[in-house]
Amino acid sequence: MLITGPDGRVLLVRSSDRPRRWTLPADRLVSGETPRQTAIRGVGDRIGLIPRLGDLLVSDWTTDRGGPHAGALYIFDGGRISSAAARRIGVPGQNSSAALFTAVDELPAYAAPADVRRIDAALRARGEGRTAHLEYGRTPSTLAAMRRFGIVPGVHSGGAAWSWHEEPVPDELPIRHAWAWVFAPDGRVVVYVDDNGLIGLPGGTLEDFEHRNPAAASVREVREETQIEIADPIYLGYLHDDQPGGKAVARVRMAAAIAAIGPAAPDPATGTVHRRLLVPPRLLAELCGWGRGADRQTKAAIGTARALGITEPDPAAPVAEIPTDGTGIL
Repeated sequence: MLITGPDGRVLLVRSSDRPRRWTLPADRLVSGETPRQTAIRGVGDRIGLIPRLGDLLVSDWTTDRGGPHAGALYIFDGGRISSAAARRIGVPGQNSSAALFTAVDELPAYAAPADVRRIDAALRARGEGRTAHLEYGRTPSTLAAMRRFGIVPGVHSGGAAWSWHEEPVPDELPIRHAWAWVFAPDGRVVVYVDDNGLIGLPGGTLEDFEHRNPAAASVREVREETQIEIADPIYLGYLHDDQPGGKAVARVRMAAAIAAIGPAAPDPATGTVHRRLLVPPRLLAELCGWGRGADRQTKAAIGTARALGITEPDPAAPVAEIPTDGTGIL
């Protein structure tokens, strides 16, 4: 449970299994308890005061220290303790035998790094009126990027239904779309985010004058949607879409390196000025909602980038926005 003093300091108690470390007041669930009941009992046992429990601030999927078993760790909001109540468990800012209050910037001197991250997430969640979801003490990269850049949750219509093929598109199969994996020199891939928080690779519908030429369509669409120039896009493959109640179509994927980046400008098709992001390629499928079925496509794109002399970045590399003036990337 997160409890803060009148001056904003965080209440910590001595760790039961690591005496030189301090943690938030906590306990393990016992049979028949809910997490809320455990929090109330655990705090009462540790500090001798019974809290009035608030909302869930943090849910963290983690592992037992030194063991193979995974499980959920919850942090509830215990609110702000009064000066009178605080005096019963120790003087704020000073150590007692079992508890202390510490300033946020001093937490690393007392708590383990993972606990510091969890406490920081709980404080931010309390301030923003939400629940923070963590995995192994950290915000998942996809969720962090969605929150930072205003990407909305959603379900991709073809995430699991489209099948990947690397051979040429059969002559009898209409080519509906061409999308491009556009690689920056550092190996990250360009995606755009529209005004509604929808995200995707740049690309779009082939026009009649493009005569089943996905390379030409991808050059045009990338320029219109992201103001980025690409040259000589390379064919990766296509997604076979058996449209319910309609005719099957091919949705082609190309790959290319950035040749030039212009200032952000309205997409002539929609009038929207898109946000342009750079994403590690192995994060792309999850961020766009394609699912694990995109693994082969991702592998093909990374292999093509490597052939272009572009090294794959760390999957944990940050998602970043291309400046509106287009500078600083090339």
